[in-house]
Amino acid sequence: MLSQSFYTNKNNKTALRRVQKQPRIRPKVVLSKEARSILNANRRVKSHQFKVALDDAWTQIDNATKTIASAHHKSVRCVQNDLYIGHGILRSRHSKVNAWNAFCWKKNQDSENRDQGRYTLEQLVHEHKAEYYALSKEEQQDLVKEYAEQKLAKMTGVRISTKSKINDITQTLKAVENELNSLNCRTGAEAILYVTHGSTDLPLRGVTFATEGVQHFMQSVMSIDNQDLITKMEGFAVQGMRGAAKNHQQRVSEIRSSIRDIINRTLREVTGDSDAKMQWAYYFRNIVQRYQVMIEGWPKHIPFVNLSKVSSALPELEMLLRKWELGTTHWKVLTDADFEKVRLECSEMLESGEIKDTRRRPRSDKGSKRKRPAATDENSRL
Repeated sequence: MLSQSFYTNKNNKTALRRVQKQPRIRPKVVLSKEARSILNANRRVKSHQFKVALDDAWTQIDNATKTIASAHHKSVRCVQNDLYIGHGILRSRHSKVNAWNAFCWKKNQDSENRDQGRYTLEQLVHEHKAEYYALSKEEQQDLVKEYAEQKLAKMTGVRISTKSKINDITQTLKAVENELNSLNCRTGAEAILYVTHGSTDLPLRGVTFATEGVQHFMQSVMSIDNQDLITKMEGFAVQGMRGAAKNHQQRVSEIRSSIRDIINRTLREVTGDSDAKMQWAYYFRNIVQRYQVMIEGWPKHIPFVNLSKVSSALPELEMLLRKWELGTTHWKVLTDADFEKVRLECSEMLESGEIKDTRRRPRSDKGSKRKRPAATDENSRL
């Protein structure tokens, strides 16, 4: 099987770099509380009606698919592939720029023609039709050329605001995901997509996408966590090979440090001891037995050991930090009855060997008298 990779040339000097214009500032309309509630209610009703209509349409398509398959002795999957109609809808039509569209665009840039809603085109035709027919061939060609450059800048130009960048990324990725899902339905091809930002001025979290057949491929077969891969990919895109490892290790170290700080801080608040500190190796003896408190709500899939020995997977550490910040995992003050119950449970686990009592290693000469060094003259004088 042959594989082919596609790369983009980042240092192409022949490509022209276009920059988009500042977005149009629209007037801000402040609605009252009653108007907002009515508007939201209407939106919910219309959204529900739209979803119901879509469900009815898909039900009719499914019934027609089964009917065609049984009548022509075909499989349902075969009929679905031939009947699939989403691919053509997702593809945009490429039409040549004409003078009328360029003229309408130019007039819409005027301040008096902006923000007129659905009646903008009707008003343009009514008021400026004679002006369009009065244009010469050269003026129409100039308008077409200007409009074509504006469309090209909108398509390939550099986004100058963070909001426009995020919107462009979101809409493009949604279209790509739809295309990949459509391709999977038509041909059975599977795909995995990873997206991250390539500069520090774009607040974009990593995005992962996989079709249904390979959703668990990276974690189950390759033993690679998607979040770890995205983090390293982000570091590599921003700082290169050295930044990939450094970025991941730095995040893991920062989150572990934050978890340690919140564990020790809340322990001091609960016990009232300003010198109290978590001791993983002597947890029951020096924490539970001494202060009569214990940690409650620790995730079962994360081992209850020193954080340095815990898996370096970022999602697990971030989830543990959120639990401490939200109070789901916290220090619980034990009553005498609760402490006695915990002590009995700990004793039973020690007897069964489920846990081990960590003690310091005894000296090799334990039980024998140690010889004292002979006193020198200087020591005797002292």
